[in-house]
Amino acid sequence: MTGRLDGKVALVTGAARGIGAAIARRFAAEGARVLVTDTDEEGVRQLAAELGASARGHDVTSEAAWEEVARWGVELHGHVDALVNNAGVFLAARLQDTTLEQFRRLQEVNQVGVFLGMRTFAPLMAQRGTGSIINLSSIAGLMGSPYLTAYAASKWAVRGMTKCVARELAAAGVRVNSLHPGQIDTDMHARQLERTPELIHKLVAGIPMRRIGEPLEIADAAVFLAADESRYVTGSELVIDGGVTA
Repeated sequence: MTGRLDGKVALVTGAARGIGAAIARRFAAEGARVLVTDTDEEGVRQLAAELGASARGHDVTSEAAWEEVARWGVELHGHVDALVNNAGVFLAARLQDTTLEQFRRLQEVNQVGVFLGMRTFAPLMAQRGTGSIINLSSIAGLMGSPYLTAYAASKWAVRGMTKCVARELAAAGVRVNSLHPGQIDTDMHARQLERTPELIHKLVAGIPMRRIGEPLEIADAAVFLAADESRYVTGSELVIDGGVTA
């Protein structure tokens, strides 16, 4: 049976667990040759062994690390068709309790990491006249939410950069879109539930579909954006949130 991503090479960052791991699994199931990276090198190598994929450690805030990852991908497969900028960190805290160090850390990983990924791979994709860049934003990049100042700043930036680069690369055949998950059942969600249970319970109670999402539901959307069936889709914001922002 033909997979929707047969013949494509895909790189997924932050793939050791959660949404990144789910995307990598779905891509592999649809026939893609998958490259996975994460700061948790042991975790991402375990996933690669499961999928028959290739893995390496990767600090997305490092310009040199991105250059090394690009060389690695080209050496292994000759090109990369789809880049999923998934690596990210989360913080929920009152404005007055958010330190400058915490604020800068979120921007470095969530915003600068996406910028570097796009800047590194866009020229390689443009040379071939094809490619799909998928940036993980959030519904926090679409709306205002208390306690999410630092996180929302990074995710609004991802949303804005996505639209700018989509316009810039459209004529070169490279598509750039953003995914905007709502509350998703991941390790990150579980850790935040331990820290701020009242906040998380309130957020889940406000979801029209009355449940949190599954990582697989984000992965399904990523498959669509990586596949040829979305060939006329660029600069879009695909929201997967159970109706929160409806």
